[in-house]
Amino acid sequence: MSNPMIPQFGILGPSKNPYPGTICLPQVPLPVNASVRAGDNATIQVVELAVHGAALYSCVDITFVEDNDPRLANVNETNCFNSTDIGFSDVYTITTRAAGSNGTTSNAVASFMLRRSQGAPSVWTHFIGWLPVLAGGLWLLI
Repeated sequence: MSNPMIPQFGILGPSKNPYPGTICLPQVPLPVNASVRAGDNATIQVVELAVHGAALYSCVDITFVEDNDPRLANVNETNCFNSTDIGFSDVYTITTRAAGSNGTTSNAVASFMLRRSQGAPSVWTHFIGWLPVLAGGLWLLI
């Protein structure tokens, strides 16, 4: 049985090579209808998909405990942090923000902003709408 607990997201690294970075999700909620008790066992599985199609399946077995259990460590900035040279994206959009930069603009947002600033559709607005398709085609050539 599979219960997705968070929406899919993309990780933007400094390159396509493996990196010694850290990713932490401080809050991962249980599925809405899950009923667990202290002592129940479960397995958490994280699936990572690479650009070239390879997949890495990471699993960890857990045992649920009460909130005040002394074995339960507090989650804070020292034990749960994300590397500064990685970024995150929605897997259903193309992100034009490089990892480590401050600004994020998706092609859909750039197209909307261009349309809003010009008032009427133009050749550039039409071209920007095709950028995701063009980028996908170029990616296939690589």
